[in-house]
Amino acid sequence: MIDDDRPLEGEIVEEGGDPPPRPAGIAFDATVVTDAVKQHRDRAALTFGSVLVVVGTVLLAGRASDVVAAGGAALCIGLGLLTWWAFNGNYGLLVPAGALTGLGLGQMLGESGFYGNAVALGVGVGFLAIFALDSLRRRRRSSFWPLIPGVVLVAAGLLEHTSDWWDALGGFGWPLLLIVVGLIIVGGALSRRGTPKD
Repeated sequence: MIDDDRPLEGEIVEEGGDPPPRPAGIAFDATVVTDAVKQHRDRAALTFGSVLVVVGTVLLAGRASDVVAAGGAALCIGLGLLTWWAFNGNYGLLVPAGALTGLGLGQMLGESGFYGNAVALGVGVGFLAIFALDSLRRRRRSSFWPLIPGVVLVAAGLLEHTSDWWDALGGFGWPLLLIVVGLIIVGGALSRRGTPKD
């Protein structure tokens, strides 16, 4: 015998009491999602606006100065990527940012009459900046690979056409070189040394 009091399939039945339980593990809060979307949008707008300001400033300075204009293209791209990295923190942005910014600065230095190889010096400084900026951001020692091309390129940039200024230093040349090498060795030793234990 069929019970006539049972609801038919698909029939809406109003009952008192608690609402039916939600499936386990599913929760949705529109407020949290909306706040996250707003924060992401604001961060993206801040990054994009800052990149535009930096690039516009370099372009404006390039119109006012031939020295800035010489490295303007590389400097625009490099500083734009560097600004993007400052907000994003992606190491993949820092590498081309350092190299291109260094290239732009080297071209500017060459235009201003630098006697050595200005482009090699600028790119080398850019690689050293990659190491330094990443170390500062992560608060620990960065990957050391940028130091290798950085030191080689800086040395090549400074040592090209050095005979004239080396002769100008006269008897001070070798002592100054020994002082610089000594300071580099001492600085490296101090950076590796841990804090003294009490």
